[in-house]
Amino acid sequence: MIKALFFDLDGTLLSSRKTLLPSTIEALRRCKQQGVKVFMATARSPRLAQKLGWPEDVAALFDGGLHSNGACLVMGSETTYTYIDPEAVRLCVEEVAKHEGMQLSLHMEGDLHAFNHFMPDRMLAPWGMKREDILPLDDFAAHHAVKLLIYYDYLLEATGKLMPQTLYPALQAACGSKAHIYLTDGGSTMQVASLQASKHLAIERVRQQLGLSREEIAVFGDDLNDVEMLSHCPNSVAMGNAHPQAKAVAAHVTHSCDEDGIAHALRNILHIIP
Repeated sequence: MIKALFFDLDGTLLSSRKTLLPSTIEALRRCKQQGVKVFMATARSPRLAQKLGWPEDVAALFDGGLHSNGACLVMGSETTYTYIDPEAVRLCVEEVAKHEGMQLSLHMEGDLHAFNHFMPDRMLAPWGMKREDILPLDDFAAHHAVKLLIYYDYLLEATGKLMPQTLYPALQAACGSKAHIYLTDGGSTMQVASLQASKHLAIERVRQQLGLSREEIAVFGDDLNDVEMLSHCPNSVAMGNAHPQAKAVAAHVTHSCDEDGIAHALRNILHIIP
């Protein structure tokens, strides 16, 4: 019997329009009525998750959040962080600087950020920040980073530009032994996290706190940073729009995030709701 659910957000729980489908909301409510706990497991920071603007009754469906690829765990009033090796941060900053036009941000505890570029005023609200939330990209930032993000054009204005083919192997060679490096969003962004942080590791921590077996949880995902959690869970579900590697390791594949994939899986694959 499934007693806890863990959902990636973008491309999984959220539709391509970054909304929760009515069928998804109703399915989650039915799960909660049956006593099933619901968690998000996302690369988003807590603040960017809040930017989704869900009403109180929808936000209340979630029992906690595994943010920044598991490096920021929010359970009730408690938030814990896992930091990237500062040497890995330094090496990433140096390598990104060799590629013209590449931008980089560090997400730190307390939803503070540091950038290798100036963040214009028009981008503060979309990133969920105020000017005072931005710190210098210095030694303090390197020692308190929980996630590193590499992108083009302030991320939200990039319109699908792909990472340079040389950057991922260069980062793997420079610091792949010191950090997890993910090529995500169809190759348009890159994410870096601590070797001690991942969605799978954070889910394991929550699972053990709840006293559940691996057979009593289910995980949902769509991208390369979901592969580890999908491959370790016997009740894993990849979305119909998922990356081929995510589909290959998942126990099940449901419909896409735009085609009631969550509700379909909860009802017809995992049989949690009628």
